[in-house]
Amino acid sequence: MAKERKSPQQKKELQQTKDHFTPGWNSSRMFPKTWKRKKTRVNRGYRRKSEEILAPAKPGIAADDVESIADDLTAARFQKSVSRKRLQKIGTITVGEKVKRKLERRKEAVGRNVRWHQKDEHAATSALQTLGSLGGQKLVDVVRQAEVLCAERNADELKRVFLSNDPVDEALQFLYRLTSGSAFENDVLRRNSELGKALDTWMAKARRILERDKRAEQKKLDQKQAAREKLKALGKR
Repeated sequence: MAKERKSPQQKKELQQTKDHFTPGWNSSRMFPKTWKRKKTRVNRGYRRKSEEILAPAKPGIAADDVESIADDLTAARFQKSVSRKRLQKIGTITVGEKVKRKLERRKEAVGRNVRWHQKDEHAATSALQTLGSLGGQKLVDVVRQAEVLCAERNADELKRVFLSNDPVDEALQFLYRLTSGSAFENDVLRRNSELGKALDTWMAKARRILERDKRAEQKKLDQKQAAREKLKALGKR
């Protein structure tokens, strides 16, 4: 009898329902080995349980005990006492399910990069607006905090800033990631020139404040050095 020929559509339907696929996290090369071990373990347990129940009926049993064992050891009771554990394939899916998941992931991926860019740009805008709104002593304090965080890489300050939800600390997080070479923050500034200009303006203010602090620190050192030299000169007299 000639085998019934199937149309390409029927072949495709059978392929999607009967063929299975093993995802990458469950290696297709390793799966047959683990499946064989599982079957072996289940069969071994079934044999051991069967041997425990059939042990009294083995050759060598006394004739007086045959009738009592025969009453207890019926086929129905044996089936109830020994049951083969049902094996389930975990980690394998049909080809149809694989195609369905792939199409869903592709659908979810549409516009993902745009959403990420919008999120990064919103975070950068918020951070620069916060930094730009600072003034007076508050600006000086934040610039010094940024110096400790970004230049000195103070671990305690880094932990405090990244655990905080304060807008100023979030702005400091942005500066830390930017100076650490994060691609997201740098890409945002390349795409939006206005944000780049706002950052340059704030960085110019920060540099002036840090230079003023350095001059004040150097002035103190010079005064101390002058005082020591004066004491030495008085001691020689």
